[in-house]
Amino acid sequence: MLAQIQEEESEKLMGTHPDEKYWNAAYADSSFRPDHDGWLERYIPLLEPNQGKIVDLGCGLGHNARVLHTKGFDVLACDLSEKALERLRREEPNLNTFRMDMTEGLPFADGTLQAVVADLSLHYFSEEATHGIIRDIRRTLQPHGLLLCRVNAVGEVDDKRDCALMDEDDPYLYKSEDILRRFFNEEEIEKYFPENQWETLERREYDSGRYGRIKRLWEVGLRRK
Repeated sequence: MLAQIQEEESEKLMGTHPDEKYWNAAYADSSFRPDHDGWLERYIPLLEPNQGKIVDLGCGLGHNARVLHTKGFDVLACDLSEKALERLRREEPNLNTFRMDMTEGLPFADGTLQAVVADLSLHYFSEEATHGIIRDIRRTLQPHGLLLCRVNAVGEVDDKRDCALMDEDDPYLYKSEDILRRFFNEEEIEKYFPENQWETLERREYDSGRYGRIKRLWEVGLRRK
């Protein structure tokens, strides 16, 4: 059934998303390599290899999916960019991949996923779309399932080229390099991940080295209530 969904969704999405050109160009650059900085390791003891699928949402070149797959988890690497998935399939032919636009809804049944990893992939959307994606993630998680994510911190704004505020009513949403980028502070984290829906396992702001530079981000580890 999932294979049929994958085929139908891939056909539907082919060439239709406004950000697809940007990401395909990025991942076509052979100098853009997988770069896992070890952040996921602290959560591995909370996961069980035989307790359900883990989805790496917006996987890019599969930084996190590769780690999970190596450790024996049933992981599905999902991304909008076919170029990213092509490279991932060449380099990790035994890793399952799925091309999808997360704003169109996650094609997984309610309460079926052990965990969702969203590493620097939830900060490209309007407020409405962001809320919708997070609601959908929560829907697909098992009771007490995990959402492990990282998002842009507000301190990143000054490092972006041609960064322009998109909406005066949404001071955290900008456009840079022709795509939307959202930036988070602690209040925004609390808004999108309310405590009546999520138990917080980790919430910290820090600098991480990715792709040869320092990036300011928030790491948020959550358990579905």
